[in-house]
Amino acid sequence: MRRRSLLAAPSLAVLLCACARGKAEGLPSTPCVLPGVPREARCSWLEVPENPDAPAGRTLRLHLAVVGATGIRPLPDPIFVLAGGPGQAASEIAGSVLPLFASLEPRRDLVFVDQRGTGRSAPLACPDDLHRRPLAEAFDDEANAARLTACRDAFTDAGVDLAQYATWIAMRDLEAARLALGYGPVNLWGGSYGTRAALEFARQFPNSVRTVVLDGVAPAQQPLPVALAFDTDSVLDQVLAQTDGGLAEALDVILAPDAGVATVTDPFFGGEVRLRLERKQRIGLLRGPLYAPMLSAALPEAISRAGAGDWSALVGLQAGLRGGRLYAGMHFSVLCAEDVPRISDDDRRAVASTRAGTTFIDEYERACRGWPTRPVPQAFFAPPTFSAPTLLLSGGRDPATPPRNAEAVARTLPGALHVVAPRLGHGVSSAACAPRLVRDLVTRGAVAGLDGGCLGDLPAPTFFEAPRP
Repeated sequence: MRRRSLLAAPSLAVLLCACARGKAEGLPSTPCVLPGVPREARCSWLEVPENPDAPAGRTLRLHLAVVGATGIRPLPDPIFVLAGGPGQAASEIAGSVLPLFASLEPRRDLVFVDQRGTGRSAPLACPDDLHRRPLAEAFDDEANAARLTACRDAFTDAGVDLAQYATWIAMRDLEAARLALGYGPVNLWGGSYGTRAALEFARQFPNSVRTVVLDGVAPAQQPLPVALAFDTDSVLDQVLAQTDGGLAEALDVILAPDAGVATVTDPFFGGEVRLRLERKQRIGLLRGPLYAPMLSAALPEAISRAGAGDWSALVGLQAGLRGGRLYAGMHFSVLCAEDVPRISDDDRRAVASTRAGTTFIDEYERACRGWPTRPVPQAFFAPPTFSAPTLLLSGGRDPATPPRNAEAVARTLPGALHVVAPRLGHGVSSAACAPRLVRDLVTRGAVAGLDGGCLGDLPAPTFFEAPRP
């Protein structure tokens, strides 16, 4: 990450620090440091009701962080960053997304509001959220389910109303934060689940939005546990299409009902571990590397080895995935309210023919049994129709938010441009010319003239082949 030099003169440094506050002066703020961000931010707190229908009841403190514009004439339209998951905190991904906005930093504030239930906004963290467990524990399905139930009960015993953490409520918080910080219409950037949040914010508050970037579109129209089964199959088929028939045979062996017990090396704690790999766990091992082309490049070799009885490479690829902290309480509060109740018998029948079958549906229905929810407004599930210029970015090999999601959303948005990087996976904004597209959209305030052709030319990583004796 490049650092900006403020060493020319002490007076210049003072001037830049003062200007970095931009419009964010509607709330008292203090200097703060965000993970991975090389310069000072300003942090504020905003009190909101936990239940919007009971404003006199329990309240939450929202954490707001502003990384101010570095130039002497900041513009009034900041960039609001909406994190993924659901369950990631915006302030905790600030360091990873900051380079994406390098060309916009001189003139615009970057705003990171931790969505309720994440980060420092009344976090709904389960005890194991931060701790890596030995492989044998991580694969113990019954113990995992018991831990989640205990976590849920601990929240409710502490007085938390888990029904109040759905997306449509959280976006009211975001509007309250915009007003409290003194901003006019804002530029939204959302990644993965953050796109669902951005779509809902624009639905409720269209006049508060100037431009929108949706990277890896996850709309509310199709329940996530259903979509995951089809999208995992689609990307696995792309991998198989680039290999010979032997890989398909190895995949059939991996997914056979009697795959049973495997002995592998724990990639973090060391030592050999005997694991009973249920079908859902085998599907998870296959699906994880598909998020990142650099990992999926090694997937054929790992599948071939697992088909021959050596699961260590496939387990090791899963361990190579890097992601931010996920606040489990918020994650399930969203999915249990917005996705699981909409799964139908037709959905169960439809996914039965996929490699995953009903795995994802079964897991989320089990987790959501007894989870407090409240009805979600039907308008939340309607196709979006706001008029703000919107850039939609998709990876053609994305197993979670494929291009078809963005295509459906773009059809109902009058000011939309959808750009596909056919050989990329989950998350496109930082690749090749994508940061330039984001910059041009925000600078111009329009999609006209944006050219994402360079994303179509990006090659896929070549498959890894282990040396043979």
